[in-house]
Amino acid sequence: MISDSLINIENLVITTFENALKNGDIIFQGFQITEQFIDGCSYQIRYVPGLEKKPVRDDVEKIGKDFLSPPYGNLHVCDISNYGLNQTTYVVLLNKYPLTKNHFLLLPHDFAKQSDVLSSDDLTLIYEILQNHKTTKLIAFFNCGEESGASQKHKHIQFYPVEDNEPPIDTYLQDENQYEQANQLRQVPWAHFVISLLHIPEQLDQLGNYLMNKFIQLLDKMFHFKQGKHFDGAKSSYNVLITKKYIHLIPRSKEIFLLSNHSRKSVGGTDYAGIMNIKEENDIDTILNIGFTNILLDVGRKKD
Repeated sequence: MISDSLINIENLVITTFENALKNGDIIFQGFQITEQFIDGCSYQIRYVPGLEKKPVRDDVEKIGKDFLSPPYGNLHVCDISNYGLNQTTYVVLLNKYPLTKNHFLLLPHDFAKQSDVLSSDDLTLIYEILQNHKTTKLIAFFNCGEESGASQKHKHIQFYPVEDNEPPIDTYLQDENQYEQANQLRQVPWAHFVISLLHIPEQLDQLGNYLMNKFIQLLDKMFHFKQGKHFDGAKSSYNVLITKKYIHLIPRSKEIFLLSNHSRKSVGGTDYAGIMNIKEENDIDTILNIGFTNILLDVGRKKD
């Protein structure tokens, strides 16, 4: 039986965001978009002033606090209790430093590591949340491992609202054939693996098995790709992007790209969707000169 919170998740997020913004519980001042057109794709550089106040991961680790543990205050959207095969209780929270309006997180109530692989229950709930957003298009992303761009150690999946023609990487997916097996897009220079979600089962247990099977195919491709490339399998870092139509996995070599003006850019899941969020306006010209895709290739892995 689907919970009322899950059925009404879209309205709950919107209402909670509006109230939290009005009360000053989240820091969001909008964003400014600069586009860079490369190989048929209009990549976005978004200057997000509110990010200037967000603590970096090193500072978070020094404090030693789990910022995704209770009390949640006015960031709390809802709980989804006793979900799935493992009867896990999940929490839906607003991102305190949102990259866009209605940017929110899904996390297990009990601590789990950000380096843990996504479970069948995780994947099923992610997909149900995507489906239950009827008027908002979402992309879900999971930054897994030390070099993935995750700023918190508590396992969490982020949901990022996008426009109908976004994220930019969809330009390539719309032009390509549907992928029933894991494959790579020819226009993308960094190593990545994408698989289409077709013929979605309606029953939750079948949906979980279906999504897990697809995800395992992507992981298998990644670990096969890693053979002989000096990867430590126990410390793998990667980004996962999920929409209603596909799952996309990107293996990583490092988290940080050092811009020529000595600004440090932490690269995460939204960057590989084609949306690069930055906190310093001066970085825009630097990124344009270096090239959006060159940055992603540097912190990712070459195809060959």
